[in-house]
Amino acid sequence: PSLESMADDEQQREWLPLARDFRIFGTYAQTELGHGSNVPGIETTAEFDKKSDQWVLNTPMLTSTKWWPGGLAKSCTHCILMARVVIDGKDFGPHPFFFQVRDLNTHESLPGVSLWDIGSKLGYNGMDNGAMQLANVRIPRRNLLMRYTRVDRDGTYSKV
Repeated sequence: PSLESMADDEQQREWLPLARDFRIFGTYAQTELGHGSNVPGIETTAEFDKKSDQWVLNTPMLTSTKWWPGGLAKSCTHCILMARVVIDGKDFGPHPFFFQVRDLNTHESLPGVSLWDIGSKLGYNGMDNGAMQLANVRIPRRNLLMRYTRVDRDGTYSKV
């Protein structure tokens, strides 16, 4: 449902068939250790690098660690991540991104992505809730989910 509601038509054509055929498995990472679900307070950043046409994802502090996403500890291969869009030093606030967190063959975390299980909980221990930290993870510009906002190759930000 998140890809259907937040991805533009081109993104949906690329990613939805993979999800529907169970070739990729996703989770939604918004909650942060230091902020709970306070979306305006999210510290995870996605800085646009115009030279490479990529986003650079970081959880710059312990408090920005993504915390609780279901399926993140062991199961998912991909993630919808809420992160602050930063272009030329200007913060445009939290936006959704879609990216791969694990190798599809080995299921190991990709470079710059640290994943782990958060351990036992008071209830619902059957869910592998996890945590994630990101260190200079680069993803294509088009991995910003662009149904409602768009960032062009030159870094121009616009609402759709």
